[in-house]
Formats: sequence, structure tokens, C-alpha cells
Amino acid sequence: MKHLSTLPGANPDMRRANAGLVVAASAMLLISFVGTATNIAVPVLQDEFADSSLSTISWVVSGFNVVQVTFMLLGGRLADRLGRKSVFLTGMLLFALGAALSGFAPTILLVVAARAIQAVGAALILPSSLAAVLPQFPRERHATVVSMWSSMGVFGAAAAPTIAAGVLGISSWRVVFLLAVPVALVAFVAGSLVLLPDESRKPERRLDWAGATAGTLALAATVLVIVQGRVWGWADVRILAAIGIAGVAAAVFVVSSMQHDEPLIDFGLFGIRSFTVVTLATSLLALSTTATWFLYPLFMREIWDYSILQVGLAMTPGPLILVVSAPFCGRFADRNGYRGLLTLGAILASVGTAWMAIFLAPGRPYVFAFLPGTLLIAFGMSFMLGPGNSAALRDVPPVQLGAANAVYNTCRLLGGSLGVAMAASLLGNVDGAHPLASFQLAWWVVVVLMALAVPILWLAYPRTDDTINQRA
Repeated sequence: MKHLSTLPGANPDMRRANAGLVVAASAMLLISFVGTATNIAVPVLQDEFADSSLSTISWVVSGFNVVQVTFMLLGGRLADRLGRKSVFLTGMLLFALGAALSGFAPTILLVVAARAIQAVGAALILPSSLAAVLPQFPRERHATVVSMWSSMGVFGAAAAPTIAAGVLGISSWRVVFLLAVPVALVAFVAGSLVLLPDESRKPERRLDWAGATAGTLALAATVLVIVQGRVWGWADVRILAAIGIAGVAAAVFVVSSMQHDEPLIDFGLFGIRSFTVVTLATSLLALSTTATWFLYPLFMREIWDYSILQVGLAMTPGPLILVVSAPFCGRFADRNGYRGLLTLGAILASVGTAWMAIFLAPGRPYVFAFLPGTLLIAFGMSFMLGPGNSAALRDVPPVQLGAANAVYNTCRLLGGSLGVAMAASLLGNVDGAHPLASFQLAWWVVVVLMALAVPILWLAYPRTDDTINQRA
């Protein structure tokens, strides 16, 4: 394989390359920060839009996730075709526009619509940001560059609860949303200056627009059913229509993807056992952990009567554990293999969630009922995040690594989207009141789904952890 740093457009100037990496990593941090900060703002949105149900308000979170998941594969294809710098800069402008519109939106439905615009921007930024800077570095530094880029996502999630809670304590939820605007504009200007110009290129094949459209409809209809089913009633004509649309659109998407020369998803990847097993397990864990992050602030506000600042501080230890432990887990996996580490991570996360399901109750102290559970979940997920991505790609041929990585992360984000929708559905009462029994039901559903990852990883992941495809 040709050395990436010798490809046309590679830049030997390491100062410019490092500056580009700072821009790309900052974009990753910004998107992660915004996603986590929005969860902190959900209880405040409930107070602001008291006439709206939790299921409606949850679309501020789940709608962003669904749109991001839906367009990320397309964003990657567009970056390869139209130029990574151009797509990155376009994404930054859309992200800033969506943030501004959501901060000034007068109704909850307009907030959701503005967040969808912001999510399209995120879907363009994520696949293009790393790809725009990685070729500028020597091949021997690629692993370090990827680790630095991905770790910014964890750092953003760690910083978001405290910062967002502090802002909400002295200002409004609108300021939390508007914080992203100046950061995104600075990243746009910096990216314009330091990222390498795009090479001219002519696409050889047309994109699978039919598959992209059908996939969008299938995802949106599926989440609509999960979020609104309990509110509207499972036999409601709107829910039945959404189920029908989801089924037909999913079938069209699969057929189009299997027949198109350049599909958004290459279903042949799921014939690779290690890829399929880890992708499925990671999607379950992403669904479960995202649901818990949605439940945390609501439980603390509704049951424990915490202030927003208290909620932010209470949620901070888990992400901090991720920041500290994730790099060590990656090195451990390199030396000892994936199967045992990933299984242990799923066990710890499941035990941590079960701890909360058992002990979270009115009057219970935070250090006993909440802190042990969130630390166990954090340790478990640190075993899964970086090592899981590597384990999924272990046996993928080099020519398919880019497509496989996009599919893996799309499935992970889709799991997160469905997790928020599921949690809102389990809690969803029109009047916004959430008794303890509803929270306990949600916790136990999460425990069951999370625990399913344990036998999947232990029994189905290939028992040899030796890398099969040793290629230059």
C-alpha cells in the first residue's frame, strides 16, 4: 500500500499538519460537548415548554441523533467526492446556523427543526475532519493522530455536564445552545486557513440517492414509533402508518444497497464475524448508555430535587473516568487481545446499571446509590470505546476499512438514538410527571439490553485474538 504521507496533496509541513489536527479535534470536541450538554438542558426545556410532553421534548436529543446517523454515511461519501475541506467547512457553517436557530427558537418544534439542521452539519464534519488531516502525517503517527482526535469526544462529554450546568445556573438554556456558534465560526475560519486545499476530482459513479432517501425514512419512522407509541397508543393509525413506512423503506434501502455500485452500506461486511459481533454488541451498549445519560438528569431533578448545577457536578465523575482510563485500555487490548477485555467491559457496565436500578430511590445518598453505578459503567465503557472500534475492524480487508469504520460508527450512533427514544417512551407521560416506578422500569430495561452484549461477545467473538490480516 502506498505510503499515505506521499500521496498527492500530502503536506510535509508538520506545523500546518498539527494546526489542522487541532481544528479537527476541536470539531470532535464541540460535537460531543453539544450532545451531552443538551441532555443537561432537558429538564429546563420541560419547565420552559410545560405544555409539551417529554416525548416531544426528547426529539431535541433523539432528533439530532437520528439526523446525524442518517446523513453521516452520505457525508463521508460527499467528502471523498467533493473534497474533505469543502465538506468540513460547509458542515461547520450548518452547525453554527443550527445552533443559532435553536437558541432563538420560540417553540419546541422549531428547536427540534433547528437541531436537525445542526445535525446535518455534524454529519458532514465528523467523517471529513479526520480524513482532511490524516494524510498530512507520516504513517507511523496515524494511530496517535486518530487517538488524539477520538479522545476529544470523550473530553467534550466530560466537560459538558459541569459547564452546561454552570451556564444554566446563571442564564438560560438558550445560552447553552448558542455557545456553539462562536466556537463553530472560529473553527470555520481556522479550517479555511490551515486545512489543505481540496484536489479536483470527478466522481466515477452516482450516489445511491434512492437508498439514502429510503434509509432516512426508515430511521425517522422507527424512532417516531418508539417515542410516540406510548403517547398516541400502539394501535393509533399514525403509529401503524409509521410502522408500515419503516418496513417498506427499510426493504427499499436494503435492496438498493445490495444492487448499487456504490452503496451507503456494504452488507457484505456483515459476513465478517468479528465485525458483526462487535458492531451488534457496541450498538446495544450505546443504546443502553445513551438511555442512562438521558435518565440521569431527569431522575435527579424529579426524584432527588437537585438543582441543575448539582446535576452537572453529579454526572461529571463518569466521563472523567473515561478520559483517564480509555488510553490504558487501548494499550492493554494491543497486548492481551480483545475478547476478554470487551466482555469484562460489558459486564461492568451491566452491573453498574443494575446497581442504579436496585438502589436509586428517594432519600438515598448520592455516594451510595449513584456514584458506584456510574463509575462501574464508565470503567466498562472505557474497555469498549477504543478497543471495540479496533476489534470490529480486526479482520476487515484494508480496502474496506473506511467503509467498515463508517458502518460501525453509524450503527453505534443509531443505537444511541434509539436509546433516547426508548427512555422517553418508558417515562413518557403527557403531564411530565415521572413516578419512581417509571424510572425503575427504564433502568431494568436498560440492564437487560446491556447484559445481552455479554454472551454475544464471549460466545460469538472469534476466540483467537491474533490479528488475522497482517498487511502492510
